[in-house]
Amino acid sequence: MSKQGTHKSRQPRGVALIEALVALLIMAFGMLALAGLQNSMRRGADLAKQRGEAVRLAQQEMEWLRSFALLTPDPDKPEILAFDSIVNRDLNDPISVSDADTNTTFTVVRLVQPAPAGTLATQRLDIRVSVTWADRSEGAQIVTLDSILSRSPPSLGVALGLAPEATPVRRPGGRDASIPVGAKDLGDKSSVFRPSPNTATVWVFNNLTGVITGVCNLPNTPLANISPIDVDACRNNALGFLLSGFVRFSAASPSDPGNPLGTALPMNLDLLRSDEPTLLPSYQCFHDAPYSALTTQTYVAYYCIVYPKISTTALWSGRLNITDIPLSGPGAKTICRYSADYDGDGKTSNAEHPADYIKVDSALTRQNFLVIPQGETCPTGHGVDPSLGWFSNTATVLHQPPP
Repeated sequence: MSKQGTHKSRQPRGVALIEALVALLIMAFGMLALAGLQNSMRRGADLAKQRGEAVRLAQQEMEWLRSFALLTPDPDKPEILAFDSIVNRDLNDPISVSDADTNTTFTVVRLVQPAPAGTLATQRLDIRVSVTWADRSEGAQIVTLDSILSRSPPSLGVALGLAPEATPVRRPGGRDASIPVGAKDLGDKSSVFRPSPNTATVWVFNNLTGVITGVCNLPNTPLANISPIDVDACRNNALGFLLSGFVRFSAASPSDPGNPLGTALPMNLDLLRSDEPTLLPSYQCFHDAPYSALTTQTYVAYYCIVYPKISTTALWSGRLNITDIPLSGPGAKTICRYSADYDGDGKTSNAEHPADYIKVDSALTRQNFLVIPQGETCPTGHGVDPSLGWFSNTATVLHQPPP
């Protein structure tokens, strides 16, 4: 019996031509996409670098404008930038800037215009800095920064680094600086003060404003023992402004306003109202003047409550005079007031002790006087100069008799 062999069919081997072409086409598309992606990334990175450089140039130009050291040009120092010279320059003349680290040239255009009318045009400028360039594909690019330049003295910038001087806005004890130091804080945003040890009258102050909001009569209660309950009945029964100061006395010739040598005299005070002479009550003053000239007391402290004229606002105007001190005849005196233009604004404000107060709307303290022998001229004193040991202004002017 013969065996008949079996034959297996052949399986195709290798890659058909069409398959190879398809694979090659897919790979070509992938390479093209990868090349495009790389090109886009390179262009994006290049543009980001250029944009960053453009922003730096714009900021540099803006900071240069802010660095002005003078308000008006100095002919002797033309290299120093002045605020007014920025206005007068030709601002439409472009500046071309190229850098070895970049592949393009930047053009900086600076436009400076006065602020619109009605916005203090002489005190500020509107600034626009534009930086333009052509990117790698020759496309136009631009970066713009806008800012405002104020015509502020450059010295103010230096002042920010200096410690502030003492000013009247300090709040010792957490209350208004005009409230007398001897006033007792009641702990309820108010303080109580007895203007004279010889009176039963006490005043209630608002700690925030320094306004006297109550006048009480507490004859048998020492100031240290007064509680909020003691003044509840007289709270908000008054509206008055404090007027206080000291009266110094000098018997020397010439008189030294910084250290007057003399003893106190009996005296009183009279406030002549010019706004409402018939207003009652108009004021009430307290002081600690001696009863006779035989005393070792060297000064008099006074405290007045002045009731303002109530209209749309609470104001008062008038003149404070010292009385019961002879201004003529035997033993006559001349009365000076400590007064000067302390803040240098060219005028004597109410706080700087003028001869006549006008429209006072707050408390006035340190309204001091100096009594000197008749025939003496009110001493001019001196200003503040720590290098000479002068820590207060001692200038005085004639107050009574009026010139």
